[in-house]
Parts: sequence; structure tokens; C-alpha cells
Amino acid sequence: MVVFRSWLLCVCITLQYLCFLFFLPSFSFGRKPRSPRFPKEETNRNDSRVIQTRFLMQLCACLLGFLLVLWWLRETMSFEEVFVMVCTGGETKKNFLISSSKMFGILGVAMDVTTDLFFGLAVTGLVYLGPVVCAVFRSSAMMHQRSGDDDYDENEDENNEHNLKIIDGMFRFLFGHHRENAERYGRLVPIRDVLLAPFFEEFVFRGLLLTVLLGTGFDEGTRTTSGSAAVSTRSAVYVSPLFFGFAHINHYFALKKVYGSAKASRFVLFQCIYTTAFGALAGTIFWRCKAGLAGAWSLHASMNAFGVPDFRPFRRKTNAFEPPHFRRGRRNNSDDYNSGGVKGKHFNAKIINWLERICYVLGPLVAREFVRSRIVV
Repeated sequence: MVVFRSWLLCVCITLQYLCFLFFLPSFSFGRKPRSPRFPKEETNRNDSRVIQTRFLMQLCACLLGFLLVLWWLRETMSFEEVFVMVCTGGETKKNFLISSSKMFGILGVAMDVTTDLFFGLAVTGLVYLGPVVCAVFRSSAMMHQRSGDDDYDENEDENNEHNLKIIDGMFRFLFGHHRENAERYGRLVPIRDVLLAPFFEEFVFRGLLLTVLLGTGFDEGTRTTSGSAAVSTRSAVYVSPLFFGFAHINHYFALKKVYGSAKASRFVLFQCIYTTAFGALAGTIFWRCKAGLAGAWSLHASMNAFGVPDFRPFRRKTNAFEPPHFRRGRRNNSDDYNSGGVKGKHFNAKIINWLERICYVLGPLVAREFVRSRIVV
């Protein structure tokens, strides 16, 4: 019965979060777009007024969710212990709050937070090893292409400017979508995508849900469950992300109006699978880090900065060295371009393509082992 009620409470927390975030603001902003330049769906989601309102709604959802968790654990944990567990993934008052009242304790807490922030960034770097290698190879390839031109040294300023554009193109390939959103909709859009949304989502779907599922079974001062937890650690970490994936179904209704039901269904299905897999990774980091919320937020924010990986090396109809901004080079002769702008004497495009594919597969596998090597404290 406890197991059923724990999962039921997780459903309630998820539904109230979706209600606050998507359905309540739609009563105010779901009918009239502020700007005629953009479609109704885009204006509703990316308008600065809507972002500010949803920010307040997310605060309310987090507060209500925390109150529900506090009520659920009212007989076994105090307010301080629940708050610390939501933020750290298992540290209790004995080894966290009391020590933080001293200077060395504060420094220790700050060190744990900093370490876990960098740990999340390191995991993201490994997961996105493939896209990063792709960007580096493409920029290097175009530099070699430029250095092979007969007039490369004739105008040094022009050559330097061209090389800087190539390097800038590498960053555009990785993070250009945030710049485009900022230019089109305003700076609040990338701030929402990279900073605010990851924090609120990790607080709710990792901090609150895992506290509900595991909070009743912790021994004092440790992360060792005493057997009275609602579910096992493995079930909590790997099954609770289904709620996180379910929370992205709401995008179907906006996408359906733009792309139709079939394409919207495929997109939302992929997004649900992708976010569920990500949720399992974030839950593992939340569980294995001392400052669990800091590590999970760092992972989420940095992965949102990269966006969904571009599987360009696996596309048969796309060359390994053809990012859009490289196609518009000053040469258009196909004989001068071997494999999308790279002369054969500089690169073997097939070998580079296979190296990129290996990095795409190897990166997540190494990230998985890196996370598993983190000792649960």
C-alpha cells in the first residue's frame, strides 16, 4: 500500500507541475499573440510575458510539491531533513546542516557543490564527445582548405578574418540555436532553456520524486536505506524518469497545429524517449553526488546548451564536412571540394567520418562508466 501511495503522490506532483506550467498560463496567453510576425504557437511559448508568468508558476509548483513531500514524510523526517534531502539526494541534518553552522562546514558544503557542478559538466562533455569532435574536425578541415589556396598569403587581414569565421562557425554549430532564439525572441528564451527550466525540472523530477520514493528508508546521517523505503533505489532512479518523459507530451498540441498529427506524434515520441533516458542519467548523478541537485542541474543545463545531438555522421545523404555555414564558401567547383569542402590531400573523409561515428558511440559509454565510478557517499 505504501508503494502504491508513493507512486500516486509522484503522479500528483507531476500533474500539478504540468497544470501550473502549461494549463494555467494558457488561460491568459493562449488566445492572442502579442506580435503578428510570429505564429501563434511560437509567440505563446517564447513571448517574454509568458516566460515571466511561467517562471512564477514554476515557483508555485515547486513550493506546492515541496509541501506535499513534507506532508508525506511528516512522521519520519523534519522540515530541515526533507529540505536537505531534496537538495542533496540523501544527506541529513546530522552530517550536513549542523556542520554547515561552522566555517569549515560551510567551506566543505561549498566544495561539494563546486565539485558536483564540474562533475555534471564533465559528464556532458563525454556524452557530447561526438558532436564536439565533429565541430573540431570541420573547423580544422576548412582551415586546411583555406591554407591550400594559392592566394592564401596575399591578404593577411582577409585570411585572418576568414579563419575567425571558421572558428565562429564551430561554436555556431554547437550553440548557434541559442543565439538565433535570442535574436528572434529575446534573451529570456536562452536563459529559460539553459538556466531556469533545468533547475525547476531537476528540483521537481529528481529532488521531490526521489525524496518521496526513498525518503522513508534512510538511516540517520547516511544514504544507506534501512529497508523501509517505498521502492528500491534502482526502481526509483530508473522508473521515475518516466514521469519526466510524460511531462513533455504537452508539446504535441502546439506541434500538431504546425506540422500535423503524424509528424508531431513522431517528434513527441522521440522527445519522450530522449528525456526519459536523460532522466535516468540525471537521477543517477543526483543519487551519487553529495550535492545531488547541483550535479543534476549542471548536467541538465549544459546538455540543454548543446541541444539534441546532431547525428550528421550517420546520415548517408550528408557529407561529414557539410555544416550549412560551410556550404556557402567562396569556391563552388565540386572538383575543388572533396567530401564537402576538404581536399583529399589534407583529409581522408571516410576515415574522419568513421572516427566521428566512433566518438558518437564511445562518448555515452564512457560517460556511463564515469558516472558509475562515482562512489555513493
